[in-house]
Amino acid sequence: MKTIGLLGGTGWPSTIRYYTLINELVNERLGGFHSAKIILKSIDYHDIKSNYGSNPEKIEDILLNELIHLTSMEVDCIIICCNSLHKYYDMIKGHLYPDRPIPVFHAIELVAEHLKKQNLNNVLLLATKATLEDGFFAQILKNNGIQVTIPDETQRDAMQKILSEELVHNIIKPASKNYFADIIKQHSNLDAVVLGCTEYGALVDSENSVLPIVDPVMLQVINAVDFALKK
Repeated sequence: MKTIGLLGGTGWPSTIRYYTLINELVNERLGGFHSAKIILKSIDYHDIKSNYGSNPEKIEDILLNELIHLTSMEVDCIIICCNSLHKYYDMIKGHLYPDRPIPVFHAIELVAEHLKKQNLNNVLLLATKATLEDGFFAQILKNNGIQVTIPDETQRDAMQKILSEELVHNIIKPASKNYFADIIKQHSNLDAVVLGCTEYGALVDSENSVLPIVDPVMLQVINAVDFALKK
C-alpha cells in the first residue's frame, strides 16, 4: 500500500472528514483490520486565511514550504484538504518535486472530469465568498464546457457567515442546513450541486439536497485510495 499525504488543518473539521473517509474506504476494500497509510501535515490555517484577497504571494510562500516539507516525508501522493488553496497550488506547482513527481489529486480538475463523464452540464456551485467571486473554480468548469450558476450576493454573504462562525469551529446548526437546502431548492432545474468548500459536506447531504451532489472531497478520496491500493 502506498502512503497518502494530507495537507490539512485548512480547516481542521474537514481534515477529520478526509482522514475518516480514506480509512473507511481502505477498510471497505481490504477488509479485516486494514487502515490507510497516511501522513498528515496539519498546518496553522490562520496565516493563510488572513491573507486571502490581500497578499497572494504570502499564501504561495506558505503553501510551497508546507508542500515541500510534506513531500520530504516520502509520501507517494498528496491531497490538499482545501478547495480554495488549489488556486495557489496552480501558481507554485512548477517549483515542487522536480526529481520525484508526486500525484496531487486536484479537487477542481476532478470535479470537471466527473461532471463531463456524468453528463452534468449545468451546475450550482456553492463555495466560500472569495472562491465564488474570484471565479477560479467556476472558470475551470466553464473551460470544460460546464455552465455554472452561483448564489446571489446576499446568499454568498450569509454562507460565508455560516462558514466563518460555525463550520470552521465544527458547529453544525439545523438552521444552517435548512438555509443551504433552500438555496439548492431554488435551483432545482439544474443538473447537480457542487460543494466547492470542503466544510459544506457537513451541511449538504442526500437528505436535504434536491439535486445530485458532487463533492470534491469524495472525488479526491476515491482517487487517492485507488492510487494507494493499485499494485
